[in-house]
Amino acid sequence: MKIDIPNFEGIYQYDTELNQVYSLYNNKYLKNCLDKGLYYVRLCKNGKGKNYNIRHLFYICNPIENKNLVRILDYDNYRFDTELYKVYNIKYNRYLKNSLDNHGYHRVGLCKNKIKTTFGIHLLVYMINNPTEDITGYEIDHIDGNPLNNNINNLRKATRSQNMSNTKIHKNNILGIKNISKTKWNTYTFTLKKNKIKYQKTFKTLEEAIEHRDRVVLEKCGDFTNLG
Repeated sequence: MKIDIPNFEGIYQYDTELNQVYSLYNNKYLKNCLDKGLYYVRLCKNGKGKNYNIRHLFYICNPIENKNLVRILDYDNYRFDTELYKVYNIKYNRYLKNSLDNHGYHRVGLCKNKIKTTFGIHLLVYMINNPTEDITGYEIDHIDGNPLNNNINNLRKATRSQNMSNTKIHKNNILGIKNISKTKWNTYTFTLKKNKIKYQKTFKTLEEAIEHRDRVVLEKCGDFTNLG
């Protein structure tokens, strides 16, 4: 069965049985060429020619029935699966594998113009749900602090300072209480760095330090407050 190729209607058709392109102008099949293990064919329009991967043509002529696949801005060869939280490569007809980085975030590499860029899955989820929002200079924060929970309801745009406010207790915190450390004089120091400003005060008792911390952190960090 021959199917019209999008953007080449009336010029070429794709034969789904032979996996070849039929030229309506010359009334013949084009020859598939092999390069690096992949078959491609050259299509011409308005005096300009371009090579197309046969698998790619198969996809655009027979798009898979998956309503969960949505476009990724500026990356035409990829779709994001909103159910699996994975990227589908329409050129090679397969899903890309997510990798887990040292900070516990799932990431995936996308290629454009032979340049590979790595994206956090949480960033892609936010982008496809907010396609017109400019997030230049911002980060995407996980509200519950879990980097594996990439549900859109758990993601929000944040400045670097806001994102750092919503972090858990650092593993080097011996006392086990966020923003508070014990001094060698058995006093307790509260420290908070926010927007390049350092807030610090020392107290005789831990209870006083915690009370002060709770008030100041909530005042300075607002909705991004995380007391550990």
